[in-house]
Amino acid sequence: MQKKDNGSVKTDSKIKDLYYYYKEKGLYRYVGWNILKIIFFYALFVLLIYLIGKYLLDFNHIFQYFLDRLSDRFVLILFFVSESFLGLVPVDLFVIWTLKFESPAIYLAILGILSYTGGIISYYIGLWIAKRPKIKSYTERRLKNYIEFVRKWGGAFIIIAALFPFTPFSMVVIALTLLHYPFKPFLLFALTRLVRFVIQGVLFFNVLNIDAWIF
Repeated sequence: MQKKDNGSVKTDSKIKDLYYYYKEKGLYRYVGWNILKIIFFYALFVLLIYLIGKYLLDFNHIFQYFLDRLSDRFVLILFFVSESFLGLVPVDLFVIWTLKFESPAIYLAILGILSYTGGIISYYIGLWIAKRPKIKSYTERRLKNYIEFVRKWGGAFIIIAALFPFTPFSMVVIALTLLHYPFKPFLLFALTRLVRFVIQGVLFFNVLNIDAWIF
């Protein structure tokens, strides 16, 4: 019993040490500030969609126009390429796209798997960049903020990048690869990318009821 108690105390101590370490390094301030920005962005997004849809445009017609002309295969390939190379297309658009199906959850799961796989490809892109000094030097300058965050917060920043939209996941993956971050821990932390699509699906479909606004 004494050993268990000692083990529990040590675990509690490690958790406290980790908590204060991240607090000192500014992790919670960074997350809190960006969550406020996300709330503001989505509130503004909903307001704009409502006003534009009511007074200017028929979103139902616009989205239907594009959905009829873009094949499902093309959309999935575009998403996979975007998630593998710098995340240039907002994930939100693809989440909205899943509303065209009777079971959006299935396609949200597919998007999650493709995004996770895209992160793995980004890791290997980072390895390729790391072997080319000139490209590496340029990339390090472009991603210096993300590189600094990975240095300070390690795996915690991978989880943040996987869950929240304010950090492009593929760019963070490339940044951590340039720091020679181990592959196996990356695979583990990156699994939270799948959770991102569950959360965003609930937010869009159950909280904001996006389908009622644009379809």
